[in-house]
Amino acid sequence: MHDRNGEKEGITVAPKYAVGLILTAALCYGTLATLTKLGLAHGLHVGQVNGVQFIVGAVLLWAAALRKRGLWQKPKLRAVLKLLAVGTLLGATSALYNASIERVPASIAVVMLFQFVWIGVAYEWIFGRIAPNGKTLLSIAISLVGALCAADVFRGQLADISSTGIWLGLGAAFSYAGSLYTSGKVAVEVNAWLRAPLMATGGLVLIMLLYPPGDLLAGASWTGFWPLAIILGLMGMFVPTLCLMFGTPSISAGLTTVTGSAQLPISVLLAWAVYAEPVSGLQGFGVVLILAGIAVAQWNGKLRDKRIPGVDSSD
Repeated sequence: MHDRNGEKEGITVAPKYAVGLILTAALCYGTLATLTKLGLAHGLHVGQVNGVQFIVGAVLLWAAALRKRGLWQKPKLRAVLKLLAVGTLLGATSALYNASIERVPASIAVVMLFQFVWIGVAYEWIFGRIAPNGKTLLSIAISLVGALCAADVFRGQLADISSTGIWLGLGAAFSYAGSLYTSGKVAVEVNAWLRAPLMATGGLVLIMLLYPPGDLLAGASWTGFWPLAIILGLMGMFVPTLCLMFGTPSISAGLTTVTGSAQLPISVLLAWAVYAEPVSGLQGFGVVLILAGIAVAQWNGKLRDKRIPGVDSSD
């Protein structure tokens, strides 16, 4: 069906499918640690990994937006600026998290990043005035304990940890929670196919400011550079950003953040499968706890259907 302007109506994303989209985004984000490790092992630095991820991702998202040009109209400048600003949270998360990993053990950085679970619920409480109930708090507690176990913190050495690395990891948690919260709140009148590349562009601008653009392609002589760049762009930007654009408006911000914690089990499983890193019984128990926390949140979630602008059910 078309309205008088010729723009197609959207389709209703059922809450269960919206949760599936957020899980898909989490799965993609869960691969990034392994992909980043692969790039670093072949001589790339963090800035190059971040740079190619955002460049390739932004190009793919804009290509998809242009292909769907008939579904969206030119947005207002104010909406564009808002989405570019929100997109900087994506770039900030990547930059802060990788800077944290450079200073503290990866397990500690992961635990700090996973503070986004309670931070996201706090955002919803503060800005959305939606107070968490008992079951929501229980799901957060289960997920956070699971994160500690899955990251194997209890067996690690916590002495002599860089306080700078801790604060950088916590900063990544705040920016990541912010990106999850705002992706379903800001400029929702703009078609989702256009919102995604605008946000990616905002993140790319920040990355370019943080890392010299001329340095990004210095590792292109490695034969695996471009295949890795394409995979990073797909798994780190294209797929998860689209999933967030279509999924987050249909469920609460609290459920979005708890569901997003599924990326840690993916990270642990990939480390075991790809690099044969040992997975202790405690880590396995942590994975189960995280999945249990997600299940508790989903059962408790007071979900809502919402029309996603400009998506045609016939596509």
